[in-house]
Amino acid sequence: MDLRFVKLHGLGNDMIVIDDREARFSPAEMPKLARRICNRRTGVGGDCLLVAKESGLADVRMLVFNSDGTEAQMCGNGMRCFARFIYEEGIIPCDGFSVETLSGIKRPQLLMLDGEVKAVRVDMGVPSFASENIPMSIPEEEFIRRPILADGREFTATAVNTGIPQLVVFEDDVRALDIERFGLALEHHEFFPEKTNVAFTEVEDRRTVVLRSWERGCGATLCCGTGASAAAAACIRSGLTDRIVTVRVPLGALRIEWDGVGSIYMSGPAERVFEGSFRL
Repeated sequence: MDLRFVKLHGLGNDMIVIDDREARFSPAEMPKLARRICNRRTGVGGDCLLVAKESGLADVRMLVFNSDGTEAQMCGNGMRCFARFIYEEGIIPCDGFSVETLSGIKRPQLLMLDGEVKAVRVDMGVPSFASENIPMSIPEEEFIRRPILADGREFTATAVNTGIPQLVVFEDDVRALDIERFGLALEHHEFFPEKTNVAFTEVEDRRTVVLRSWERGCGATLCCGTGASAAAAACIRSGLTDRIVTVRVPLGALRIEWDGVGSIYMSGPAERVFEGSFRL
């Protein structure tokens, strides 16, 4: 059996997207499929697999499986790529629709130019700093610019949920940091019973931050949309930046907007790379 797929990426965070609205695969088969198709040597290669499903709550449902087969509640870059896939495949032929995820209903808006998708803006929901919502196994109600020890080094960090758990780690020079070492240690820190993504964040000025991403179930990635949203939210909450923030990553930038109260909005590109069939 051959499986048709489309590969896309959001600033280097690459996704494989399939349409499984006819339910060809059982829930038990999905983790194995994700590990096979995301393998960079023997499969297509990608940070995660996105699966389109029928939804009784929204226009369409998105499942997210990391390259190690674990399921994630959400993926910010993935949502932009998924939205472009849904539109260009004719599944929902309009520039705005609702998507059911494990972290709630998201509403991507396609930004069009001359009939082509140039970027996608996503309502990411309201970021939560409550420890119980992240979740964290600490007595404090919030973890805002607090010290955390990992692999022999102390960091200053803020924890926030922007669809999935995120630990925003403030650094003076993120480019010089060994994120393979510290990302893994922080992902598995005892404070996080469900593990966490890590957003290594350098504040450049009031309107700009630099981000390096570590994602649970994937490792180091070139970009993380929920991580960029978390980095901006943590900076805005602490008064380190203005309320519109450019988050710079190795292959470009995301625009994050947050008024400090309501939903946080992420805007950025979603590029189609190629499509094909994967032999099962």
